[in-house]
Amino acid sequence: MREFFDLNDPEAQKAPQHVLKKAGAERKRLLKITWDEADGYPEHAWGYVQWSPRPFTQLQGCDGTTDENVHLIAKIFCSQLGLDYPALWEQAYAWRDPQEPSPGDWLRGDLNDEPWASIRTETVIPELSEQALRNLLHDLNDINNRSIRTVLEEQFERLGYDMSGGEW
Repeated sequence: MREFFDLNDPEAQKAPQHVLKKAGAERKRLLKITWDEADGYPEHAWGYVQWSPRPFTQLQGCDGTTDENVHLIAKIFCSQLGLDYPALWEQAYAWRDPQEPSPGDWLRGDLNDEPWASIRTETVIPELSEQALRNLLHDLNDINNRSIRTVLEEQFERLGYDMSGGEW
C-alpha cells in the first residue's frame, strides 16, 4: 500500500529522522510504502514499511524505493528519442534464461495505464536535455542498473549527445 503524507501529519512523524530531514530540506511530502499482498510482496515481508521523500527528482539517490521512478524517466526519454526502452533493457540483460518471463515485460505498457500513471504522479519528469540524460545515467547506476546504463549511454552518444564527464 502506498500513502502520501505532508510533513506536519502525525503519521509522517513515524518516518526515520534522516528521511524527515531530507524531505523537509527539499520541501517534499513523504511516501509510506507498506509491503502487502496486493502489491505482490512475499508473505514473509507483509507489514514492512519504507518511507521516501516525494516527488522523486533526478539525483535524489537510491533509498530502495526509487527504481520505478528512474525507469519511468528512462521510458519517457527513450520514447522522446525514438528508442524502445524495454527492447534496450532486454539487450542489456540478454544473459537471462530464455525460458523465464522477460525482465523487460514489466517495462511495457502505456504511460497512462497503471502502474505508470501512479508512478508519474510521484515523479518530476525533467525536460529532455543532455544534462537530464546524464542525470538519468547517474540514477540508473545509483539503483545498481549498470548494464542498462551502459546500453543507454551508447545509444545517447550514437544520437549525438555528449555523455562524457558522468560520475557513474
